[in-house]
Amino acid sequence: MYCLRLLLSRLKTTRLLQCRKFYSSCKCNECEGRYFKYGHRRSSVFNIKIQETKGHSFRSKGRCVLLAGILTWLGLKKEEEEDPMISVMKLGVLSLQKEEYDKAENILHLALKLAQERQDMQAQRYIFDLLANVAFQKGDLSKAEKLFIQVTKELLAAGIPYDDNSVVEISLKLASIYGQRNEREKAEKGFKFCINTQQNKLKDFNLSDAESLSDYQKDTVLLWAMSVDWYARYLLASGMLKDAKENFLKALDISERINGASHPQTLVLLNDIGSVHSLLKEYDSAIEAFQSAITRSVKSDSKDIPAFYCNLGATYLQTGNIKKGEEACKTALRLAKKLNHSEAQADAEECLAEVKEQKA
Repeated sequence: MYCLRLLLSRLKTTRLLQCRKFYSSCKCNECEGRYFKYGHRRSSVFNIKIQETKGHSFRSKGRCVLLAGILTWLGLKKEEEEDPMISVMKLGVLSLQKEEYDKAENILHLALKLAQERQDMQAQRYIFDLLANVAFQKGDLSKAEKLFIQVTKELLAAGIPYDDNSVVEISLKLASIYGQRNEREKAEKGFKFCINTQQNKLKDFNLSDAESLSDYQKDTVLLWAMSVDWYARYLLASGMLKDAKENFLKALDISERINGASHPQTLVLLNDIGSVHSLLKEYDSAIEAFQSAITRSVKSDSKDIPAFYCNLGATYLQTGNIKKGEEACKTALRLAKKLNHSEAQADAEECLAEVKEQKA
């Protein structure tokens, strides 16, 4: 039987306000294993530097936290002669972006050796953060946990406050690791720490006028939304559907305000809300959510539109409306082929097989 797919945006962008990207091999909570692979944001150290260059310093005991050289390392600032260590680090980052994890790890270890020879603590901290993200994306949770804890200790020792965005981001990744390992108490504490810490920062923000927010404020709000979104996925994987829906709705509200109604992450959240409605047998609400995602996708040329049609078709089939279910699944198949979306094509074919079975 076709299972509703929860999606996660796979956008790659250099814009700070959209750098919170998510990945998933997502399955509905009724699928075998109920496994959720949580995503990643760009390196926390990298983002600190980005924010500071735009005039938003992070302070601790009156001192600015300056992580010099990160912009140059990632090619955002020209330099007449590039340092060999910087060149190696850039190759490691590129391999990480290409999801060539073993290659990235080997390259970053070489960069780490160079940084250690120079006793460059800032470079070492940045490289350890990258290595932690490599392990996290590979699924090597034990190594990722150790590295994230190490980076957190070093950030705190450097005077960065515990509620800084960089620390919260790493805490969120640790919470997702504990969730995947079914260490529920640690996961719950971690997610709630991230959500509550970011929530406290929002009290002084004018969320009714997103355009008036500074880059740092927008990044802070998006980290809160990301925390809520990941917590919702954790709740969904745990079978707590109503709580998951409540948190997805909170994340959707912020994504619509900050990213816009047709932003890919907003569309993904709409799809996920529709999926939860369907699992709760709230079929009218599910259909409304999927149709809204489809309508908005047309305006933004989203490549996820075949998946939205698949979920719409599956929901119609659950209500017994075979005709509309077949129409939606056929549209999904046509669009998947047009967009070379192999996963969506497989889902559409599975959905049509279900149609054939129900007709028999």
